[in-house]
Amino acid sequence: MREMVLNHASLAADSRSAAVAALKGVISGMAALVNCGTAGLILRSAQHSTQTLCAPGFSLFDALQDLRRTGAREESAFFKKLETKFPLVSDLGTEHKFLGCQTRDIPPDDGAPLLLCALDDSVAVGFPTHTDWRRDRITVRFEELLCDGTFSDKCKDIDHLSKADHAESICCRHRAKLRAGLRSGEELWRRRRELFPNLTFGLDVRKHVTAVPYFRTLIKRLSELDAAAASWTDDPAQPWTYNVTDESDTVKQHPRLRAARRFRSSSGAYEYFFWHARCGDGRIHLRFDAATREVEIGYIGPHLPL
Repeated sequence: MREMVLNHASLAADSRSAAVAALKGVISGMAALVNCGTAGLILRSAQHSTQTLCAPGFSLFDALQDLRRTGAREESAFFKKLETKFPLVSDLGTEHKFLGCQTRDIPPDDGAPLLLCALDDSVAVGFPTHTDWRRDRITVRFEELLCDGTFSDKCKDIDHLSKADHAESICCRHRAKLRAGLRSGEELWRRRRELFPNLTFGLDVRKHVTAVPYFRTLIKRLSELDAAAASWTDDPAQPWTYNVTDESDTVKQHPRLRAARRFRSSSGAYEYFFWHARCGDGRIHLRFDAATREVEIGYIGPHLPL
């Protein structure tokens, strides 16, 4: 699971109130990252919150106390759940490659959290106090120490959260990367909630996804269905971005054909999955509820009998 790393160089608010407001937004974004499975409940920092300034004469610990006093209970409760690790490379070990590099463009101590994110694919979190920190993706440039004692120029983009709405973009990129790296149906099933958070999968799908020969096409189709489910508004019209059709009345009324489209739902109850989409040479059968906007996949495989 990816960790979050405090970008202390960005903690330079002009006032106490500005620091508390920025902190509330950042914590909301961090909670969203954890909820969507992009990051774990771990925050690394260079030092303890009592020693980390986020405004003149005002520490991160002070900001957390003020946040609690203003009634931001959810944000305060979330931060208490975090496992905080400091100093920065606590428990990473002396052989960690982070120790063989140095940053440039900003002082090494300030650049160290960003460099750690570049090397470990962690997510940097901080305040939107400067144009450089108001992006959900920033570029880290550094010099890597090679075995021969020389340095090599490196450049890497990292995820950076400084506002609550940055979380959505970061989560989307993370899911896209995970989906591209999928290699088996078993892995898809095991990580289905993380990969396709807006879809529900019936219990029979587990055996289906291990047998499909068009695996990459399946990932693409499920990604499209997930995106459509995520964008579904209160409009009762179906949000499909490509052709998803219902079975004909002839199929629904024929006992044998109707039964062939009955599968176990996520709760284990048998349900009919009449709606379907083309996927390679096969089909994805699904059902959905316009009231709750829930989309459930019940079958993936060859074209069912007609």
